[in-house]
Amino acid sequence: MLTYNVLVLVLLGVALCSSYEDSSILVQTSNGVVKGSYGQRSTGDRKLLYWFRGIPFAEPPVGDLRFEAPVAKKNWTGILDVRKKQPVCVQGANPPVGSEDCLYLKVYTDKKPNPKNNLPVLVWIYGGAFFAGSADFDDHSPDYLLDQDVIIVAIHYRVGLLGFLSLGDTVAPGNNGIRDQIMALKWIKKNIKNFGGDPDNITIFGQSAGAASVAYLLQIEETKGLFSKAILNSGSSLSTWALAKRTPQVTKAIAKKLKISTKSSKQILAGLKKINIEELQNVANSKMASELIAKNPLQGIAFAPVAEPDHKSAVINGRSHERLSNGQFHHVPILMGYTSLEGYFDSLPALIRLWLAKFDLNQSLLVPEDLNARGLITRLLLGIRIKYKYFGIAPIAFSSKRTMRFVADSVFERPIQEAIRLYSQKTKVYSYHFAYQGPLWGRVNRTVDGVGHTEDLGYLFDFGHKGSDADYITRNRMVQLWTNFAKTGNPTPKKEALLQHIVWPANNGSDQLKYLEINTDLKVISQPNSNKINFWRKMYKGYGRPPYDTY
Repeated sequence: MLTYNVLVLVLLGVALCSSYEDSSILVQTSNGVVKGSYGQRSTGDRKLLYWFRGIPFAEPPVGDLRFEAPVAKKNWTGILDVRKKQPVCVQGANPPVGSEDCLYLKVYTDKKPNPKNNLPVLVWIYGGAFFAGSADFDDHSPDYLLDQDVIIVAIHYRVGLLGFLSLGDTVAPGNNGIRDQIMALKWIKKNIKNFGGDPDNITIFGQSAGAASVAYLLQIEETKGLFSKAILNSGSSLSTWALAKRTPQVTKAIAKKLKISTKSSKQILAGLKKINIEELQNVANSKMASELIAKNPLQGIAFAPVAEPDHKSAVINGRSHERLSNGQFHHVPILMGYTSLEGYFDSLPALIRLWLAKFDLNQSLLVPEDLNARGLITRLLLGIRIKYKYFGIAPIAFSSKRTMRFVADSVFERPIQEAIRLYSQKTKVYSYHFAYQGPLWGRVNRTVDGVGHTEDLGYLFDFGHKGSDADYITRNRMVQLWTNFAKTGNPTPKKEALLQHIVWPANNGSDQLKYLEINTDLKVISQPNSNKINFWRKMYKGYGRPPYDTY
């Protein structure tokens, strides 16, 4: 064993000396040696970027391992070439894209890997509504974050049916996509030092479904010690879309469509494991779409995290709102917020437009299911109040901007503000409101006044879009704030000219939340959109029946 380690060190030394000739570099991991690469960064500043695009952290979840919890990657001999990216996890249909063999992670650093570097680590968890997404930086890059002397790690996890199938029992409890994330974090904790990262200074961060994933990881006992800080952009475990409630029924419907016996969970699982992946994805996506059409799309999706039955290896059980209320989460510093109009998409999803007419006909559908309001009459009266608050006397179907505000408040802003309030009872929470309207994410023709879902990512990553000096200043500020937090747990540890000498106050137990508004200028504000958020809080307080799943 000693001889092997000496050999590895010799190989590493040779690689470090010769890497400028062959553009490759070797790093020892707990599984074996990996070969990465390096080259000039996309920013054109002649800085070098070192990358490892296809490091396996689990065995391929194929064959009998389909729909199962991830299995740790076995050790390999020799040198594993991880310079090229691996396929995304299977998603989409007709035909699907990606591969079932997808449990890989990527490491990016602009410092030559050395255990002595001890750089802060940011672990990126992508969004995509739990049915799509990629850890690859194909249309954007993390270069501006890397400028701040941090390491970026991005992880793949299974999505859709393959990642979140559940039959509501111990045969198929669900949440394998979350389990993938946990296994990746364990690998990172164990190995990041050899890439130059600090294993005791790891921040997990994600956007949308990635942020909801971070929210769940905060609540899972198994993840204790795997990270020291968390950043959540535009997502929460309290959002209705972050908790699936009908997954067993949808899974059984898929099995029936594929002519698989549904007499027992074991038969369903065994049958689904044998189906060709293209046929499986096509049927699953069709059922997901019909489920959304049949059910209120604002009340959840078919395949997402679920509350598991009680069993030894459960990662998510109980009610998320109740867990946060009881302080059952890791009390690490949190940075969390949202854009000024999260319901603003390039085009309002056709599915929601279809439901707008139903909302006009039956306004009780506007009432959150998890409010648990008692009685049909009560729900109808509450629905009328909600309709008038957001739409007045105008038909809902003809009120696009008002619908955007209703969607933003219902599935993003209300649950995020509630999560901030609950987190802040036990730990420091830095909350933000991103209101800067610029082109760096790619939106040029702005049809309404507001910053839509995902736009803030254009100010953390480089999407290649040109902007003005004001746009670049906003990007530099946001990158500085996020990386300051990753390094120290405080986004403004000292007053800086770039940040206009602002001090971003942490929320720490008060119901009167403070936010940093990120706009042309930075300023501290009280709770944004307080009129409508307080409207919802009064409704939950007066008519809600806890405990709640979502909020």
